[in-house]
Amino acid sequence: MSDRTGRGKMSATKKILLALAAVAAAAVLFFAGFFTYYLTLPAGARSLLWFKDKIDSDYYEDIDDEDFWQAAIDGAQSLLDRYSAYYTADEYDSVVNSSQGLYVGTGLSFFSETNKIADVAYNSPAFYANKTADGEKFLIETGLFVTGVGASADTVQDTFVETAGGTVDYGRLGKLLASFGEGDTVWLRLSSKSGTDTQNCALVPVSAGSYNESYVLYVANGTAWTNVYSDDGAAEWTDVSEYASLDERFGQDEPAYIRLSSFYGNAVAEFRLAAEQYKKDGKDALLLDLRNDGGGRVDIMQGIASYLMKDAKSDSDPVMTAEYKSGKTEVYLAGGNFYGEYFADSEIYVAANKNTASASEALTGAMISYGTIGYGDIFITDTNWELQEEKPHFVTTYGKGIMQTTFPNIFTGEAVKLTTATIHWPDEKNTCIHGRGISTEDGAVATQNAQTFGDYGDPELDFILDYIAR
Repeated sequence: MSDRTGRGKMSATKKILLALAAVAAAAVLFFAGFFTYYLTLPAGARSLLWFKDKIDSDYYEDIDDEDFWQAAIDGAQSLLDRYSAYYTADEYDSVVNSSQGLYVGTGLSFFSETNKIADVAYNSPAFYANKTADGEKFLIETGLFVTGVGASADTVQDTFVETAGGTVDYGRLGKLLASFGEGDTVWLRLSSKSGTDTQNCALVPVSAGSYNESYVLYVANGTAWTNVYSDDGAAEWTDVSEYASLDERFGQDEPAYIRLSSFYGNAVAEFRLAAEQYKKDGKDALLLDLRNDGGGRVDIMQGIASYLMKDAKSDSDPVMTAEYKSGKTEVYLAGGNFYGEYFADSEIYVAANKNTASASEALTGAMISYGTIGYGDIFITDTNWELQEEKPHFVTTYGKGIMQTTFPNIFTGEAVKLTTATIHWPDEKNTCIHGRGISTEDGAVATQNAQTFGDYGDPELDFILDYIAR
């Protein structure tokens, strides 16, 4: 019995030694593999790892790993152009939701470093908030200033701070709005006078919440339409004249009007509904408003272009071409050929401004390339028109003729968006408008009556409609 016990002990010892030997061998292989990998890294990556190691071991304060790597990413991002960006997993989730038209908030966006409304999202809480605290009708529209925000009419705080040097800081606006969550009521103090006006204002309550944005507004014969989305995602083409003022501008004798705010969400389906309404209304002229439309997804542009290519020969004619630094080219095709079905024999015009960019300019280029419009059918905002003498000022669209591609990391959820190609029109010249835009030098019309790129009441439209009626 003792012999068997002895053999048992010897066997256990051997197992332990073998296990330790295996662990040691694995460690050797691991470190050998690590150092082999380390030595294959570029010098800059080795320096960055060494730098972090010294900070971890010798710096007198602790630096969080996530903060260190984020700072490294931010530094690398500063080398890229303004259109390229790194997204954390949470940021990328927001980007994906935004591209689908899904948001939480009031539905307002503002011109940079101001409290002036640049856009009120269709189908958003702000779009439907059409009454003041006293029950009077009041529409929240582009050009109004949000000079105060509060949880009640009595607790409204200024969104601006006037400095001793005479400048005005509007940095408080974003912080005040961000303090409200889904389901909260936000009281907005709105002025048509200035960003610091607190007297000649309307107080309008808005219930912040989740919404599915519609990107197309159609107006004709005194009626405004958009696609209304319910909480379950169902959509219905709806008369929203009660919440829009443009129905008073586009009556029986005026052209129809389509406002395309961005190339996101369900914009292609919404544009098709607008085209069907245009055909039903029996109109023969259309003003497509791309002012302040900074672009969006290429596939949305392809889908909308399918309705606006007059001389297209097939259901899949080129809409634009991307040219990469490798020399590779990629041709983007239309998803159909619907011009004849909806817009045959129509006069089509385009309204644009300095904020009309990217997909908006590409769509305009496709329309020019296929004979839908000429340069003389494009109206570009001139904010200095009062200073004109005999010759109109030179005005232009934004001039973004490059394309970004987003690369998600499937393991971490993060992503990077990089500028990857120049984009070119499908015309004989292979036109690229990057850095120069579409301009009055090409033959476009400089639009008068505008002081800014978003005047309240939109007096610029009066000039455009009068010009078309000549």
